[in-house]
Formats: sequence, C-alpha cells, structure tokens
Amino acid sequence: MSAMATIKINVKWGKENVPCEIKPNQTPDELFNDLQSKTGVPVARQKLMARGAWRGVLKSGMAMDLKDGQNVTLMGTADVLLKPKVETKFLEDMKEEDQAKSGLVLPAGFANLGNTCYMNSTLQCLRAVPELRDSLKQTQSQDLAGALNSTYAQLDASTKPVEPATFVATLRSAFPQFAQRGRGGGFAQQDAEELYSSLLATLASSLKDGDSNIVDKLFGLELEERLSCPECTEEPEVVRKDTARKLVCNIQGGTVGENVSHLFEGLKLGLVGSLEKRSQILGRDAVWTKTSSVAKLSPYLCVQYMRFFWKATPDSADHTGVKCKIMRPVSFTDTLDVFPYCNADLQKAIKANRDKFGERVDIKKTEDEPEEKKAKMDVEEPDEDLAAALALSMEDDSAVKNRELLESCGLDKDFQGHYELFAIVTHKGRSADGGHYMGWVKREDGSWLVFDDDLVSESSWEFVQGLKGGGDEHMSYLQFYRAKKGGI
Repeated sequence: MSAMATIKINVKWGKENVPCEIKPNQTPDELFNDLQSKTGVPVARQKLMARGAWRGVLKSGMAMDLKDGQNVTLMGTADVLLKPKVETKFLEDMKEEDQAKSGLVLPAGFANLGNTCYMNSTLQCLRAVPELRDSLKQTQSQDLAGALNSTYAQLDASTKPVEPATFVATLRSAFPQFAQRGRGGGFAQQDAEELYSSLLATLASSLKDGDSNIVDKLFGLELEERLSCPECTEEPEVVRKDTARKLVCNIQGGTVGENVSHLFEGLKLGLVGSLEKRSQILGRDAVWTKTSSVAKLSPYLCVQYMRFFWKATPDSADHTGVKCKIMRPVSFTDTLDVFPYCNADLQKAIKANRDKFGERVDIKKTEDEPEEKKAKMDVEEPDEDLAAALALSMEDDSAVKNRELLESCGLDKDFQGHYELFAIVTHKGRSADGGHYMGWVKREDGSWLVFDDDLVSESSWEFVQGLKGGGDEHMSYLQFYRAKKGGI
C-alpha cells in the first residue's frame, strides 16, 4: 500500500456503496471491524475481494495493496439488528473469564477427586437449570448451597478443569456416606441418584421462596396414590397424596413380570406397586395394590432408570447380598409425553389445551387460504388483544380451573403435556459399586456436550439416543426434562 495519508476506497455491498478511508499500514482486521460497524455484517461472514489488491478472499494477515478510488466487493449478510459499534475482540486477546463466558470455547469440566464422577456428572446436569443457578446466586449461606454456588462460579470463570474440593468436603461432612472408602483405602464409588436426592433435599432447606422453596417449585411432584386390597374387595379404596422429586422407570430386566423396552413402559410400571397394610375387615395385615398418578407436575422432571437392585446371596459366607445392574436396553426419545401418567384433573387440563391447539391449527389454515376465498367470508380481521380479553371473559368455570391448575404447577397456561430432554447422567460398567459416570447436556443449537470429568467434548442427538443400554457402554441412569411452552 502506498504511503499516502489516507486512501479512499468504495466498498460495493449488494446495491449499496459504502465509502471507507484506509490508513497507511492498516491491517485487514481493522478494515473488517470498520465494515462491520457500517454494514452490520459480522466479521465471520465478510468476504472481501478487490482486483489487484490481494489474491482471492481477503484474510487476516494478508497484505493489502489498495489504491485511491479502488472498488472493493463485500459479500455477506448483516444481522437483523445492527450491534453496537464496539471493537471486535479476538479469543487470544480475552481474559480467561471472558473466554469462558463468550461461548467460543467449550465449558470447563470437573477434576475427579477420587471416584467423584457420580457427583461431577450430576452437577453438570443441574448446572443447566437457570432458575436454580439464579437462586443459588442469591444465597449467603456457607453450607452446601453456598459451596455449590461458589463451585459453579469457578466453572463460569474458567476454561480449565476446576477442582471442586470445597464442595466435596462440604458434601462429605453433611452426608458421611459419600466419604466411605473402599478396600484399597481410596474413596468408594457412589450412586448418582443418591447424590441428586441428598443434594436437592439440602437445597430445599436452604433456598427458601416464600412458603415454599425453589427446589420443589422446579422439581417437586405430587402423586395421587390409590390403595386397594385384592384379598378383600369389600375393603374401601384408600386415596392419599405423596410428594416426589423424580419419576422412576422400572426396568425389571426380565427378573419378574413384564419386560420393559421403552421409557414409557417403564414409567407406567414404576407407578404401580404393592405394600403390606392392615385390613380392618380381615382383621390382619394384607398385601395392598398401590396405583399412583401425577396430581401436580413441575417445570422440570427427573427420571431415574431403576438399573440397580439388591440380589440376595443366601449361599455366600456373609449372606449380605450384592448390588447388581440391569443391562437391558430401554429406548427413549427427545420428547416425553406425561399425559398417560397424570391423574384425571391434570389430564382434563392438558386435553383441553390440546383440543384448543387443534382449533388454532384450523384457524391458521383458514388464514393461509387464498385471498379470493377469504374475501367471500364477511368477517372482520380480529384484534389480537381484544380477542384475548374476550376469550378470558368468556372462560367457563372448567377453563378457569384448568388454567389455574397448570399455573399452580409453574407451567404455561397452554401446556400440552410435553417435556424436552436436556441432560443425562450415564453409567458405564457392570458393577453398581464401580464403573464410571458421565454427564450429557444439550446446547441451545441442539448439539450436545459430554462431560467426562475434566474432559469436555461435543456430541449429537444421533449418538445420545443410543445411550439406551444393552451392552458395556454408557447407558442412561438419570434423565432431566424441561416443560415445553404452549403448543410447541
């Protein structure tokens, strides 16, 4: 480039001409930034060509031999809204904390502090619940909630693996079972579900929200249990309520009863059981059948695949039994329909929304009809605000009850019973007291991240849906779902 004070060039971008002034020794990056501020075309999408000034498409580090009045062609689409005119920051120029928050690098993982993969994987999944994160940031406690908040803050600010030493120490102090050691003297492997349940129970005590707590507002379920006595049909049915923070997929693995091949079968089986209870008519204890349904949903659902069970060993020396793992494959999809597991009231509310959404689809089809056909219909175009107000005023008691029921669950008033899978804890290995846990978290763009302790990599749904079991590879143990909005 010649040593002039400034060189005026004309950048042709589509039908627009964008005048620019180039200073001596100006770099391509400076020109990219200037054009981004003037056109709204992000640097990453810019393609600049100029005959005789450089070869091909201009890239960082290339020399520019521009002449006064030269024409330059810019190709690239602008963002819908022009971003503020700020200088583009390059990754190598950012601080580590800024890199971690930029989303341009993979998030940090947790170092394994001695068989802590059960904890590392579960914490990475819970980290993907923004409402829980927001509540943790408000806590001033020095207990497990405070330690978890500090640990997440470390992850947010780091691109390197984080050692969750403070959280592990606090956890083992609060729950000594997580400090158990194996025969070799090292810390023993633990159950990820036990960590999930213990942690949420503690957070429920720490993260208060009015008369309730944030944990039960996000994960709390209410179950309607119906008890009947098969031995005595005259015994009246008992109806009672219970609470839970997860649903159970009962696999059974062919030991007794039905075999389960899909999640929806296991969830249905997990809501049926039996217990011993006194029969007033028989005057003795009897085995009662328990059938449960969900009376109150939540914005988030945790599903546990019941892969571990206790097997009696009467012929062994100590007769203590052994914990075994069911390897049976159980398939799942990326969307869970909870309608079959709900009680009558919830099913009524969900069905009403599904019916209403069907009507909206029909209306949408009418709107898409040709203009000449719509012209034959002597109907004024409705005002959306007026229509919403009119619909609200015309709600009958049943519609009001349905809406209030869903909103009391923390769900959208148009909720149709569908949840989206967004995180998984998997277990690999045949031993329940050994093996290895990993976390899988869905990103906003639909891709997935794999958290193998300190190693973080990318994956896809095509691979994730294969985590159904049936071999020695990783298989789903805990799954986390979030409610879908309205008719989506």
